[in-house]
Parts: sequence; structure tokens; C-alpha cells
Amino acid sequence: MKQLEKLKIDNIMSVLKIIHLNPNISKKNISILTGLSSTLLTNICNQLKEKKMIIEGNTLVSNKAGRREIALNMNYSLKKVIGVNISSEFCEIVISDLKPSLLFYKRIETKIANNKELADSIFEAIETYISESYLSTNDFIGIGISAKGTTDKELGIVGEDFLEEKIKIKEYLSSKINLPIFIENDVKALAIAQNFFFPEDEDFFLIKYSIHGIGGAIFKDGNLYTAKENAVAKIGHVIIDPTKGYCPVCKRRGCLESLISIQAIKKEIENSFSHANFPILYKKLNGDFKNFSIDSFFESYNEGSIPINNLIRKSASFMAQSIVNVSAILGNSKVILYGDFFSKSEYLFLLEQYIREYQLINMWDKINLSKLSIDQERLASCIIVIKNIFYTELNRYFHII
Repeated sequence: MKQLEKLKIDNIMSVLKIIHLNPNISKKNISILTGLSSTLLTNICNQLKEKKMIIEGNTLVSNKAGRREIALNMNYSLKKVIGVNISSEFCEIVISDLKPSLLFYKRIETKIANNKELADSIFEAIETYISESYLSTNDFIGIGISAKGTTDKELGIVGEDFLEEKIKIKEYLSSKINLPIFIENDVKALAIAQNFFFPEDEDFFLIKYSIHGIGGAIFKDGNLYTAKENAVAKIGHVIIDPTKGYCPVCKRRGCLESLISIQAIKKEIENSFSHANFPILYKKLNGDFKNFSIDSFFESYNEGSIPINNLIRKSASFMAQSIVNVSAILGNSKVILYGDFFSKSEYLFLLEQYIREYQLINMWDKINLSKLSIDQERLASCIIVIKNIFYTELNRYFHII
């Protein structure tokens, strides 16, 4: 009996995936794509319509005689999703529908006072949205949490790498809101979003290089490759220069993160920031390092700043070494780059030159920039919920939808 129930749920998930990927699809075409019989498919569609998970659209135009087919679509407005993105700088609270589309966004500082106050602020933002929108918990399907660095998905603990005291965020929110809660590392959540929005990307190694740090994620055969402690694909903590000091996070000498993270670069500049050492950047920032930005950093590079040039070249060189080494181990068909530095054409030019220098066999053709937008990155925490409930663990949640 359990085997039959699993088969039924697997068939339902297949139908949902097909409808999600093919808006306004007919039942006949779903049958062709899934291989399900017309009778079985009719039963599944009737169940999904009863639960309001799918809706009928317009009659489809056809040159063939006979009964007209009705378009089927996902009912993206059935439920809403709560997303929480936690980094060392700020925390984002997002609300989406099931598509997902961004319906609400709020940002708060991470280090506002203490972890209890941060958790309270997250819940307050969620509670305020629910109240002001005249909604209830029943209008939501779950909560997704995307957090920087080490995450314990089972215990629901985040912040070990960047907060003075880690937060038991799952325990806290579970005591406030009766909804399923899913937790994932931020870069791995980004990789899930990459595959969700661009399903043609099934095998890739994603690298994020942003103000939040350097991280990686592996997607293989359409699935995220991970482990309980998130100790997979941490490209930011590969050793690059063992003559340097130990990283406070990974406890390794001269890892990529400790040498060329944006925060490390900022600290290196700030420690010797003066007109004499950084004349172009100093003038651009009006002598106040608090005005520093990634744009001003690259503008100084383009205006001929020698020390900034050296820093960017060091970054590109070390990043190129890491990409070549990781690709040699993983053998992924594609490397996808995302983040602040990768968005700069000057940086990509240098990165390409170093990769071509370090490996004679061309691999640059396998490197792509992610097409994810800022809003799509913010929605990654919501996608964790949608993927788990509708496409991975539907057997656990079908009764609550």
C-alpha cells in the first residue's frame, strides 16, 4: 500500500513540474510528456483542482476537429511563502506567492543589538505583514531561511561563522508560527534558485563572490549536492597561500576567503588608507573611508590606481587558481559565476586571462555569468519551501495544502 501511495505522489509531482515548466499546457500534452494514461492523468488533475493547486484557463486553439483542450496552470496565488535571508550585514524578510513573485520586502541590520533582538525583529516584520494584509497563518505554506556560512539544517541553527552567538532560528520561529520551516546555506539556496528559474542548468558549480563572502555550490543531475553540516563546495576556504595567517572560520592558513573576500580587501585598504597610499580612491571618497563602495573601488582601478590594480589582479589570480583546481576535482560541465565582483567586466577580463594562463586547455567556454536578478536571489529562501513541499517531499505535505 505504501508503495502505491508513493507512486501516486510521484505521479502528482511529475504533473506539477510539467505544468510549472509549461504554462497553459493541455492535459493531452501532459500525458505525452509524463507517459501517464489519460484516465490516470484525469484523476490526478481532478485531485489537484479540488485542492485548488491547479486551475483551468482558456480553451486552446487547435486546427484539429474534436473537443477543444483546456489550458491548465499552477494556481500560484493558492498560498504565500515567507522567506528570511540572513547575512553578516543585514537580514531580508520577503513574502512571495508560489511562482514565486516578490510581494513584500524588508531589510533590517543584522547586528542591531543582540541575537534575541534580531530574532524578534524578524518575527515582528512577518507578523506585521500578516496583520496589515488581513491574512492568517493558513494563508501561508511555509518558511524558508537562507543563511550565510555554516548552517545546521536539522537543528535549525545559523550564524555560527558571523554572529557572536548562533541563533536557534527554527526553534524560535516554530514557537511563534505553526508552519513547516526549511533552512539552507545562502549559496546553496542560490544554486537551487538558479536551477529553478533556469531548469536547463542541471550540472554546474556555482560560485558567489559578494559583500557577504565567497561560497560555492554543486548541482549534479538536477539536484543539489550537500551534507548535513554544509561542508561541501566551500571554495572560499580552499588554501591559496599557506604562508598567511589562519582563517578564523575554517582554521586553515591563507584560504581564499581570508585573502580576497571583499571584507578582507576593504580591511587591507582601510588599514593604510591615506592620500599618500591611495590618492585616487582617497579623492573619490572625499577622504572618508565610510564612503567606500565596490563601484568606487573599480572606478579607481579604471582611473589608473596602482595599489587598487594590484589588489584586483591578486583577487582575479587567486580566484582563477581556485576555479581551475575545483573544476579539475569536480569535473562539472559548467561553472556559473554570481556576485558583485563577477558583475564587473574589468574583473572578468582579468579572470579570463589568468584562467587561460593557468590551464592551456580551454575552459573559459564552460564559464557563464548567472542570469539571476537581485529579486530572484532574494526569493531563493522562498524557493527552498516551494521545492521541498511541492517537488521533493509532497508525500509529507500533500494533506496540508
